[in-house]
Amino acid sequence: TDGSSGGRGRRRVARDALLIYTLEAEGDRMTTDDIVRRRAWEQDGFFIARGLIRPQRARELSDACDHVLQQVRAASSAQGHLGTHVSDLLAPEYFVEQPEARMRLADYMSSREVVTIIHDLGRAGEGLLNVRDAQYFHEPSTRDYDGAWHRDGDGAAPPVDAVPSRPTLLRFRVAFAHDDHLEYVPGSHARPDTPEERSVLKGAVRNTKLASGPVRIELQPGDACVFNTWGIHRARYRRDRIRRTLDLLFGFGPRKPVVFGARLWLATLT
Repeated sequence: TDGSSGGRGRRRVARDALLIYTLEAEGDRMTTDDIVRRRAWEQDGFFIARGLIRPQRARELSDACDHVLQQVRAASSAQGHLGTHVSDLLAPEYFVEQPEARMRLADYMSSREVVTIIHDLGRAGEGLLNVRDAQYFHEPSTRDYDGAWHRDGDGAAPPVDAVPSRPTLLRFRVAFAHDDHLEYVPGSHARPDTPEERSVLKGAVRNTKLASGPVRIELQPGDACVFNTWGIHRARYRRDRIRRTLDLLFGFGPRKPVVFGARLWLATLT
């Protein structure tokens, strides 16, 4: 059920008793105030920016990403490419024939509409925003399955009574086609695992249902989602559902910082 919080760009969408805060873009100016965005980030670990990217720009970026996907699929010995995403999206060998497409992607990664809504999401003292990786998610070609629940970078289990304290990493995802494959457990980025979650995350069967209230994040073309990678999440993969989603991994700290208009090259993604 849609509800209004009193003004354009301050809408909140209620789904499964969770308020998913959304941002609405108006050109290069975000019309939602930063308080709403930060509250969603701190409490839930994610937020959605509706209509962040204009259709023309979305087509240009989608064409650049598809240019890489077509090469990966053509070079694969398996029909359609076995994976669910393309890594090293800015690798120069993909852009020999279209170097301008690589520049277009690099420019977008440091564009105002991206940097404005994520530059201040790190903790105090972590440093400036920087980019770590770029991927392109697509539908699988061989089988349908539900992915495993996980926290990105989850190694040794944190103490049961301790809140994990890790460097802030976030994923910025923008959809070029309808994408409702990601599930996220709100608030899990800021707390330890429950006993049930720990048994699933460290168990033999990691794609079972969770009782801790995961929500499915639904993106329409042009929508973006930002989520804390330490939160518990997973994706589902379906062959008959076209998926075209650009995924950018950002962190904070001693790397080349991202500022408005700073073109990013592959050397930045190390």
